[in-house]
Amino acid sequence: MADQEKAPIPPQKKAREDEEQHLPHNNLPVVLLGLSLTAFLAALDQTIIATALPTIVEELGGGQNYSWVGSAYLIAAAALCPAYGKLSDLFGRKQVLYPSIVIFLVGSALCGAAKSMTWLILARALQGIGGGGITQCVQILIGDIVPLEERGTYGAVVGMMWGFSGVVGPLIGGALTDHVSWRWCFWINLPTGGEEASVTTVRDFDFVGLFLIIAGVVSLLMGFNQSQNGWKRAATIAPLAVGVVVIVLAVLFETWTTRSPIIPPRLFRTRTTGLIFITVFFHSIAFFSAAFYLPLYFQILGASATKSGVLIISFSVVSSITSALAGIVVSRMGDFRPVMWVSYAITTLGYGLMIMLNEKSSLALQIILPTIAGFGIGGLFLPPLLGLQAAMPVKEMATSSTTFGLFRSLGATIGLSIGQTIWSGVVQSRIGKIEGLTVDLSGAALADSIRTIQNIQPESVRQQVYHVYTKGISDIWLFNTPIMALCLVGTLFLKKYTLKRRIIRKAKNGAGVEVSPGTSTPTPLDDPEKGPPVDVDDLEREDEGTVVEGVEAAVAVGAVVPEITK
Repeated sequence: MADQEKAPIPPQKKAREDEEQHLPHNNLPVVLLGLSLTAFLAALDQTIIATALPTIVEELGGGQNYSWVGSAYLIAAAALCPAYGKLSDLFGRKQVLYPSIVIFLVGSALCGAAKSMTWLILARALQGIGGGGITQCVQILIGDIVPLEERGTYGAVVGMMWGFSGVVGPLIGGALTDHVSWRWCFWINLPTGGEEASVTTVRDFDFVGLFLIIAGVVSLLMGFNQSQNGWKRAATIAPLAVGVVVIVLAVLFETWTTRSPIIPPRLFRTRTTGLIFITVFFHSIAFFSAAFYLPLYFQILGASATKSGVLIISFSVVSSITSALAGIVVSRMGDFRPVMWVSYAITTLGYGLMIMLNEKSSLALQIILPTIAGFGIGGLFLPPLLGLQAAMPVKEMATSSTTFGLFRSLGATIGLSIGQTIWSGVVQSRIGKIEGLTVDLSGAALADSIRTIQNIQPESVRQQVYHVYTKGISDIWLFNTPIMALCLVGTLFLKKYTLKRRIIRKAKNGAGVEVSPGTSTPTPLDDPEKGPPVDVDDLEREDEGTVVEGVEAAVAVGAVVPEITK
């Protein structure tokens, strides 16, 4: 029988496989360890305060700003997300990473020394500036030193640090709060740090675009945070309106600027990348809602800060494990979509089941139902990022990764605000209807009252209060469930992109060797000066504007990572 003619390779797949990715010579295990520890430093601070918040509010007051302790960090991180990728392209990775670590540590010290809620919130914002830089630089560095088709496996190791922080963060935060002081939730960060300075050109940097994006994001998020006190107030409407207008101006400016844009417009012209940004935004809303309001649910029922940290461990452990497994599975399959489909389906089921949790739920249900949600939501951290990086050219890896981080941070911040709005709204509308109970219905008083519910007498009144408070938490899951279902539907329209690239790996002597996709066998380069291939993508996108060429190498993390130059 004659050999059958082989089917032609689709131009999209051929273009991606021919695209070159230059990798520096590295002691990868050592570099990966340094990146993992750096990621853990930033991740721990997003989870450690969840169990300490009721105690912080009780000591410092300002219960109306309950959600701001978490949101201030996330707003600052989100506002500067787009800048980290572009700055690292212009100045080098370590010139962004090291100062970010220093800023994060200074913010941590100021948080621990806070004498008022205002002081704490401002210090948390400073922490967020540094923490956001750390988080984004780690993602960029992984992209610099690991081939895309292997990135799921190696990224899973770094992802485990995020999962591990979700396990130990609430537990450590609760233990320090109950037995030492909540201030040590911040001071625990101080033993680590480092800084590096640099001087280089900024002629291609888009300062106007950065200013517009920061102003728009901050205004928008401030409006959402004010919404917990009512949607019809000027303090809510004004920043939301300003934020929307400025974001529109930023989009227009980024489209027509002759400089290298902070967020390249082409990121939103492809169906797959657009869907990834949208679903990541809503995934972040759901995840941070659980991370912050599950501990609140447990403490409403009388758990101490330490015990609430213990009760959320199953959610954190399972999400950590599935986060790592998801990256490995994507690398093995070569396709990020099936993992996202299954994960969103399980997440929707888990959050739907969590709606049933109330003051009468057994301890088994309080643990099992969030665990189901954690099983699904953990598988949605790494695959979307791999899909985004597969869909975009290598030269835009840094900017696409930081834009991904922007949407994740926006979702986290807005998720906390929406959760606070839902909870306080439900409680305020129902608590006044309980006969024999006289309470202050302001947002500050409701947050302050969490630790004193168990002292309410008589028992019948206390049980009604429990029901109202837990109903508010249940409605948060009611809000998240259909959103996760819509994300599942959206991911069905994602397009498959190959994870294979033409790898050029630097040897110790600086010579380049080619490593073919799917193999570790190096081949000497016949033409090391070969220019970049033409980018073809089924006409889904266009090349526009000036793009800073991708940085060829990664940089050191602390003292344990070898120096690599730009």
